[in-house]
Amino acid sequence: MSRKIAVIVTELLKDFTDSILKKFSDRFSYRIFTYHVFEDIPQIAQQITEEFDGILTSGSFPAHMLKLSCPTERRPVAFFNTDDAALFRLLLKLLEQNRQLDFHRVYADIVELFGVSLADFIEGKASLPDITALSDEDFSLERMRQVEKEQYEKHLSLWMEGKTDLSISRLSSIVPALKEAGVKVYFPYPSEKYVQGICLSLLQEIELLKLRETIPGIVILKPEEPKGPKPFSSSLDYSYNQLENLVIEFINSSMINFSVQRRRYGLEIVASKKELALWTQDFQEDSLRDFIGESLSCHIGYGTGSTLAQARLNALNACLESAQKGCGSYFINEGDQLIGPLGTAGRQPVMVVGKELPSGLKSALSPLTIQKIYAAFNASEKKELTARELALFLGITKRSANRFLTVLTQEGWLRVAYKTRSTTKGRPEGVYVWTEKSLSESQKT
Repeated sequence: MSRKIAVIVTELLKDFTDSILKKFSDRFSYRIFTYHVFEDIPQIAQQITEEFDGILTSGSFPAHMLKLSCPTERRPVAFFNTDDAALFRLLLKLLEQNRQLDFHRVYADIVELFGVSLADFIEGKASLPDITALSDEDFSLERMRQVEKEQYEKHLSLWMEGKTDLSISRLSSIVPALKEAGVKVYFPYPSEKYVQGICLSLLQEIELLKLRETIPGIVILKPEEPKGPKPFSSSLDYSYNQLENLVIEFINSSMINFSVQRRRYGLEIVASKKELALWTQDFQEDSLRDFIGESLSCHIGYGTGSTLAQARLNALNACLESAQKGCGSYFINEGDQLIGPLGTAGRQPVMVVGKELPSGLKSALSPLTIQKIYAAFNASEKKELTARELALFLGITKRSANRFLTVLTQEGWLRVAYKTRSTTKGRPEGVYVWTEKSLSESQKT
């Protein structure tokens, strides 16, 4: 599928950029938006509709301005700067034209803006400043509005006072105005190969984002079970029906693709990560819980994964976290990171799942593996599993599941309660349950 890119450049660089991008006509389409000053960029951003898959800017300064003025922008943004090679090419060209050129009489904002003189850079006493990542503190929105005016006035005053023989500016937005004022100013154009490399990197970022958005996403909701010997009593069944009606009403109002099914471990919503991100505001809030309100107490877990099995296990783990904490919704992403509770001031920082085991178990297996196994057992109706069932839950081979169960059995955390046959033929399978040892450890945490 051909992608579409929005390109933000100055009028000075429009033809230069267009000549390079035309060579990618078989890879992506594009539209060029031109700006005169950084202040124009927020208005241009409003014209970049959803049809565009990514954004390319002529420099890190306009990219930073875009970030400051549009903090909710989620599409990949790439930029091509004036790099070392571009500056050296320009300097060599200037030396060819004038062998007596005194670099102490050349003002280059590309380095001087960051406190480095051009002469020191040429003599190897200083390196070209790294401007690939501008900090919000040093280059705030107000600072970005001032930088063009300050640099224009600096170039002009040095020239008018006779302190410079020429200027070099990386701010293509001020170059035309300086030329009109009579300043002998040059812009160091980056190489075609360099810009092409940036475009290819942007395309890769776009494709990766599309893949991440379409990976499976699952939400598991589990009403709080009523106290008593019968967990699936009529009151619990009523809670499930009430919860299912609320969920369907919420998702229909959201106008997204989904499926809702009642499973033995809870009410399961299957969608994509992109759709889940929409109603959770990129997994920052939980509008689903807000919609359900306080009338129905339930635990909610969000999960995404490269496979449906991984997304389901992550959602189960997140729902288990919600039940153990007694409040809030939690999210575990495809990188097995736990985030939550969602939508509260006390939201925890991102942490790797398994850093602290909910059951307090210590094992030769990794913490993440144990936590997934623990969640699988808790999701099973009778809190017991065979190797085949565990393999289905975890999305792994039966051989790997057998190995995990064997290790935990040898360590005393699991035991074989009885054996069963899934078919009339074949050897019986062991049915595993947690031992008293593991249950007592769980109560300590």
